[in-house]
Amino acid sequence: MKILKGLILILLLNTTSTHAQYTSPIAAGVDVGTGIGSNSWAPSIMYHEELGPQRLPWLRLGLGFRAWGYYGGRDNLSTERIAGVKDYLEYRDVSVNGISFLAGVSVSFWKLDFGVNTDLLGFTYGSKRHGYYEKPIPDPDGTGKPHYDQWLAGKPTMFNALPLALRRNTGQSEAFVRFRAGRKVGVKLGYTYGRLTYTTKKIDGFNVYLDNSQRHVSKTYGLPYVALAFALED
Repeated sequence: MKILKGLILILLLNTTSTHAQYTSPIAAGVDVGTGIGSNSWAPSIMYHEELGPQRLPWLRLGLGFRAWGYYGGRDNLSTERIAGVKDYLEYRDVSVNGISFLAGVSVSFWKLDFGVNTDLLGFTYGSKRHGYYEKPIPDPDGTGKPHYDQWLAGKPTMFNALPLALRRNTGQSEAFVRFRAGRKVGVKLGYTYGRLTYTTKKIDGFNVYLDNSQRHVSKTYGLPYVALAFALED
């Protein structure tokens, strides 16, 4: 099923003087690869479809789906900065798995595609982790006071939207160049920019807050990325 027909084709037809004359076939593919860091990695499988007008054959608009994961070692996740305060939970390790609906744009030159994409909506899940809430300077009126210097349980946010822009969400974005080595197989190099957000779990039915009434802690990460790119039949 071509997921672009109902979303992008209408836009292209409305911006040209004729219908069939200015649309080019849908190109589809699958990229299988991983981002790699010093103490983390982020494997992914992405299915994508692109469509563009024949008047601008080098421009392609795309939609797709990404199944992905992020697995890291010891790390600090922080709350939003409110009134100059930023609290942290320290985790021995972090992990998340996700399925996302994404959008992107690319331009083609010779056998190269240069593009970017970002998650729009996603579902993520992961194991419960415990983060240590260290508070070197206690706040006598802080909402997190009952939990200072304790290990607090949390899990990745489940439902997510626009993680590139919205801090309390989890997801990924990419900048990449794809080299079409053959008709069906290519190589993709890029950079993955992601956001990981955990939410503290309730204790005895009550929400667990850090100072400034925060339940979400997050971090952003960036990893170089390499993948095999497989072209599919139109």
